Amino acid sequence: MPAPSRWLIRSAYTCLLVGMIVGAVMLVHKAYPLHPAIWSLLPVHIELLVVGWIVQFTMGTAYWILPRYLKDSSRGNARLARLMFLLLNIGIVVVIADRLIVSTLPLAIMGRLCEVAAVVLFISLHWQRIVTYNN
Repeated sequence: MPAPSRWLIRSAYTCLLVGMIVGAVMLVHKAYPLHPAIWSLLPVHIELLVVGWIVQFTMGTAYWILPRYLKDSSRGNARLARLMFLLLNIGIVVVIADRLIVSTLPLAIMGRLCEVAAVVLFISLHWQRIVTYNN
């Protein structure tokens, strides 16, 4: 399994674990009220499980499973794959930070732009790998 796939999948499992802990705290709060601010963790829970777990796990698995280039055994530019990983995780952290702190900066927009850039980079990394098998 290539290194970018391992990084993405490990990060996805980390997001799953943290997201489950946040969800468990919200469930406990539902039965035994702890603090009213607990419900402000709902967007964090959603971000961790949807983008952090599902999207990241899917990207890591697809990077591994999609075919390699026909001419050599590589999966493309490793630097771009690392950048894709970094952009996605920076985006997740920035969106979560926007939900947790009060800021005048548009952190959520910057985080979403990082996530979208990571997905576009993912598509650009894999497009040629897929198209070469069609020819």
